[in-house]
Amino acid sequence: MERKILFKSNPISIMNIFFVIGIIFCALMIKLILNSNLSLNNSEEFYAVLVCISFFGILILGSLYYLLKTQILTITKENLVLSYLFFPCKIKIKFDEIKRIRQISKEVKTSGTLFSEGIHLTNSFETYIDLENGKSIKTFALNKYEFQEVLKLLRKLKTGEGKLNSFKLPKILFLIENISAILFIIIFLVIILGLSYNLLFK
Repeated sequence: MERKILFKSNPISIMNIFFVIGIIFCALMIKLILNSNLSLNNSEEFYAVLVCISFFGILILGSLYYLLKTQILTITKENLVLSYLFFPCKIKIKFDEIKRIRQISKEVKTSGTLFSEGIHLTNSFETYIDLENGKSIKTFALNKYEFQEVLKLLRKLKTGEGKLNSFKLPKILFLIENISAILFIIIFLVIILGLSYNLLFK
């Protein structure tokens, strides 16, 4: 049985919110297509409907795939543990097996046009846990603030110096870091609410 949890990452990230909204939006678009007065006896219209439904279906499956891969990183006094939000399996790593932990930040932008490169929404953070045996474990479980706290905590655990305090990310930092993405999400929610109203009540 694991002892006191010193750190636990937050599985609710901006990227996961994007995926959930994407699933809802694509499902509404499929319903809108099916509700349209297209003649499926016409081969051109039938193939157009089939292509559109397949496109939105693939987006839904892709979003579900990434949601199911959502991980939670937990640190106790004994282990670093990677677990899945929707599955019971876990990966336990002893501290002496860890060579280093590094993080790569990648920008997430809206689709660009001929006249613009797209608007920067947020950053996607890939964290790599490099092991002494040469293997590397990749996870998206940590944002940049959590990553810094994990580095501090692991340093304390390895050296035995300093007081071990549980970490909780201040909500204001989350809002400041993701303000553009949050505004984009609000706009999409308004669109989704409008689509839902038209499809369900009209």
